[in-house]
Amino acid sequence: MCKGYLLPLALLFILFTATIQGCKKKGIDKTTVTIVNRLDKTVTFDLYASEADYATNTNLVDQVIIKPNENFSIPGNTFENGKTYYMDWYTDDYYYNNWYNDNYPVTGNRVRFTPKTADNTYYLEPAYKGQGRSAFLKGGGTQTSWIAVGAYLYSSAIGYSNRWDIMDVNERYRSVTIKKDFKAEHIRKNAAGTIITENFEFMVQQTEVPYIEFKTSDGQVAGNMTGGKLPVAAPPDYKSNSVDTIMALFPDNELIFMMVRQ
Repeated sequence: MCKGYLLPLALLFILFTATIQGCKKKGIDKTTVTIVNRLDKTVTFDLYASEADYATNTNLVDQVIIKPNENFSIPGNTFENGKTYYMDWYTDDYYYNNWYNDNYPVTGNRVRFTPKTADNTYYLEPAYKGQGRSAFLKGGGTQTSWIAVGAYLYSSAIGYSNRWDIMDVNERYRSVTIKKDFKAEHIRKNAAGTIITENFEFMVQQTEVPYIEFKTSDGQVAGNMTGGKLPVAAPPDYKSNSVDTIMALFPDNELIFMMVRQ
């Protein structure tokens, strides 16, 4: 008689186990956002609900510290359906960071994200690095201002030739403000002394030396600001590790201006 009951009991057990496993699978929250830290360094992760908050470092939705090679999960009910959020992550020295303009994507968005059911995993990559944020945001800042203190022509044959001493006061007048939201305000004077203000969007190049490219409205390169090769260093390489002095090329002029951070 015991053998007669074995088969029904076994079937009941299998059905019960399958039911429990099915419930577990159905109960998985597919709206959870997972942040995967692929760095071997600790990362600070900031979450913002708007571009304005991201640009000004205000109204944090959340801030978490993610340890090396660990994951962090954010409950799906943190987010409004269909809303775009902004992530900002960085190591203590800001060398590894995601400060990169998503309007010029190379490998997909790095700052903006819109949570979607079952597609909510984001990776903090060790390839996202460089000195741009240290120079242009002073790390954790929201903007920096720069003024011209020199102007040069550069060629690979003769290096830098100084033009500052032969320029008048109006030609020397140059300043630029670099902002966290990838906007730059360039102020100069024309020959008559009239102040001209130009606004550019820019793309951050994640390179060892600080380097951003100004963009026109149709996405063309309109100039740049870069470190690494400065007339204050020794020729012929002019190699410099400075993050508070850079060279800037603006669209209205062939001269390269030496700019210092204020």
